[in-house]
Amino acid sequence: MKRKYLLLFLPLLFFLFFFPEESLLASCEGVRLWFHTVLPALLPFLILSNILVRSGLILPLLSHLDPVWNRLLGLTSGGAYCLALGVLCGFPMGARLSAELLRQGQISREEAVYLLCFSNNASPMFLTGFVAAGSLKNPGLTAPLLLIYYSGLLLTVLICRIRFRRFHVRSGQRAGSPKRSRAPHAALHSVSYEGRSGTLKTPKKETPHPLSLGELIDVSIMDGFDVILRLGGYIILFTIYSAMLAKLCAFAPALHPAAAMLLEITTGTGAVLASGWEPGFQFAFLLSGIAFGGLSTLAQTSGMIRGSGLKLGTYFRAKLLQGLLTFAAAYFWLFFVV
Repeated sequence: MKRKYLLLFLPLLFFLFFFPEESLLASCEGVRLWFHTVLPALLPFLILSNILVRSGLILPLLSHLDPVWNRLLGLTSGGAYCLALGVLCGFPMGARLSAELLRQGQISREEAVYLLCFSNNASPMFLTGFVAAGSLKNPGLTAPLLLIYYSGLLLTVLICRIRFRRFHVRSGQRAGSPKRSRAPHAALHSVSYEGRSGTLKTPKKETPHPLSLGELIDVSIMDGFDVILRLGGYIILFTIYSAMLAKLCAFAPALHPAAAMLLEITTGTGAVLASGWEPGFQFAFLLSGIAFGGLSTLAQTSGMIRGSGLKLGTYFRAKLLQGLLTFAAAYFWLFFVV
């Protein structure tokens, strides 16, 4: 494993030493992207989602619509909350909530694996603001872009639902909640004798101290900043990787757009649009690359699910499927609708 780390980071270290100017520009671009785009768009959602999950208020509210989540998506109320924020907030909120709700026992392991396959997505703000208006410079493409992207997502959900057989989900029951033990001898272990009188004493159960409103907000803010700072590190690191990739592909410029999109979707978007590819293929490849998320998002997801028992390979295969389905949906729109 250590050799893999060496092969992964040693070329980057050489690039930093021998191309300091390009490395500095790439690092500045990564900081700019994180500070001006990711932080203001994602941090408020991170803080508010922490407050809602830790307070325990949101899941009982969503449970009133359990029949809807059960029948349409094969999800419990906790899973529906994870999917909604994963779609609205963007990478890697869906993966983070899948792991967090699993750790807290709000969803079962089976549902967490199921959610991990499709809850991690690009946000509507990224698709409409950064891609349609900013990169493509054509706000008129907003509606078809969203339609194609979420068609690919919906197809992925349907395939994953068949794959994981999520058809019989019980309403009104919190997935992952532990069953009460029916063994009568379990209570005997909690009884002890005190003093010489032989009187029985039952020790009090330690209950977690409920957080005050101020403590709840403080903990949620600090947790949100911990996540957003780690994301900033990933973005800066992969932006430098993208600059190194541009140097390596100088003699094969046709390979650079595809490799850049595979590496990181924000810098890859500009590389794809600057390529000499046919416009229809550019559009389809751009959307499929965003649906996949790139290796940068894969690394971010790995950090979010660490210690939860969820497997990165499951996520990788599902996102690869979503990328292919999005590519097919884009070409269907180009040939049969336009």
